[in-house]
Amino acid sequence: MKNHIRLLVVLLLILSIPVMAQKDDSTYISSPVDQGNLVNNGDFENYTGKLSKPGKFYLVDYWDVLTSGRADLFEAGNALKSIGIPENIYGEQEAYSGQRYAGINAFSYDPKNVRSYLFTELNASLQKGQLYCVKYVVNLADRSRFAIANLGAYFSDSKLDNDGGGNVFFEAQINNEFQKVLKNTLKWDAVCNVLTATGKEKYLVIGNLDTDSKTIKEKIIASESMDLSQVQMAYYYIDYVSVKPVDRFSDCNCSAQKERGPDIIYSKENSVDESAGDKEVIDNSTIYFGFLKKEMNSSARSDLDRLAAIMEKDESYRVKITGHADSEEAIEYGGSEEVKEFSRERAFAALDYLSDKGIEKNRFDVYGLGDTSRASSGNTPLSKAKNRRVEFELIVE
Repeated sequence: MKNHIRLLVVLLLILSIPVMAQKDDSTYISSPVDQGNLVNNGDFENYTGKLSKPGKFYLVDYWDVLTSGRADLFEAGNALKSIGIPENIYGEQEAYSGQRYAGINAFSYDPKNVRSYLFTELNASLQKGQLYCVKYVVNLADRSRFAIANLGAYFSDSKLDNDGGGNVFFEAQINNEFQKVLKNTLKWDAVCNVLTATGKEKYLVIGNLDTDSKTIKEKIIASESMDLSQVQMAYYYIDYVSVKPVDRFSDCNCSAQKERGPDIIYSKENSVDESAGDKEVIDNSTIYFGFLKKEMNSSARSDLDRLAAIMEKDESYRVKITGHADSEEAIEYGGSEEVKEFSRERAFAALDYLSDKGIEKNRFDVYGLGDTSRASSGNTPLSKAKNRRVEFELIVE
């Protein structure tokens, strides 16, 4: 009877998992950006059809493109690498929210490279005199030859009809603050401001709405580590579009830093049998950490106490210690070498603890891999918690 109950629980869990791969039908996924937001599907999580190649942003529910310029939808777990997340045809970037983000060409000198714009109808017209916090996050794709400042938002009272034509030009009501050039390829930047509504705002367009001569632009020098050539455009990833009513200007949080929920430290199951050999015990002594933390909790210290006892018993043992980080920590540190050093410091925290237990430091080899070797490829808080870890491996000589 117990086995039947376990089987039923497993089946219910499987059926409750959202579909994250390519899909043929529309599946609605609720997200934090929906709460109080007048933009439907503001993080592009829901689409209808088969996402099988670039240029299919038009599949996104409630959204469309305004010109003949191609807009893209990227998706974590997609079988086609060119539209994947984090790696895709234009570079590498984790999603800001959920499993998907959009991509547009915002500038090019080549007239054949028509700009692309994201276009949607709000779920209600804005109320005259009401303040609204308008916000979306952008990231310059690694392969971009140019970066620009002009990624604005324009509201209209009627549906815009460009009939798939060329670039469009409007007086944006929301502009990038101080018109700084948006050239960050590592972190997401917020384009954000407060709009006082006239009551005629029903439709929203996002993109470069200025002429070439008015576009503030900068050439980007290609990174020496980049394998592919640059594309002759300013290509931007876009995510997390929101239009929300606020009472005061100060209520509009224009930081790209997401509000974090409670910190999660992954708790593993003790899967090592009491009769297991020393190597199996050591290799399964992985410890886990909170976000941006190097301090160990009581569970981690208990695992290290057991490891220290084994090494004290056999002084010939040498152990490899490897620290890891999650994708958000990598973004916080702003570079691969920086986050590798941070993960190495996690490993050294474990080393220092073992040293305090009387185990000589020269019996360990210490490494830090940053977020390059993930225990979980998911984008949920629990998946990321699994990646914030330090692993141990008995060195067999």
